[in-house]
Amino acid sequence: MKGFYVFIAVVSAVFLAACASTTSEPEAQISPSIMVTYTLNDGKDWEKISAGLQGWGDGVADFSLANEQANVRIKKQASNLWHIQLKRPLYLFEDTTYEISVEASASEPSNLSFTVQQDGGEYTTYFQRTELVGVEKKLYSYEFTMPNDEKHAAFAIMFGEGLPGVSYSLNNIKFNSTY
Repeated sequence: MKGFYVFIAVVSAVFLAACASTTSEPEAQISPSIMVTYTLNDGKDWEKISAGLQGWGDGVADFSLANEQANVRIKKQASNLWHIQLKRPLYLFEDTTYEISVEASASEPSNLSFTVQQDGGEYTTYFQRTELVGVEKKLYSYEFTMPNDEKHAAFAIMFGEGLPGVSYSLNNIKFNSTY
């Protein structure tokens, strides 16, 4: 019975504290301070896009994702950059700074694009950087700050400019928020 009275006392105190802290003015909504880190995670939650095989565009590639490494071999060059990509959905918060880092190389110097955009609708681009990736592994690292909340975003690595026969190797793919 003593436990019941303690429970009632705690519930009453929480209720009174909640009532005392309410105001008639709307409070500013603040993005939660959530630290996120996404990695390749053996391909879980990543989409392999090869539009020529999926029936909505051209460009064909083979993907292999394992042991925190992604290998992509271009079979047919795409007419658009986004027709071959490795994509991961995200929920991004306004005024939060995010960091992208990827170690990448290619069998011959070839373009690769790192893109963060709305995944659908207007496909608003929040960050995009195209790099000429060489045969020696190199770390590519970027930071950007989100201008608004975006609950339907995606981080994509786009290979659509790669020529047939080019193979890309990506290691230590990371997308994380910073403080």
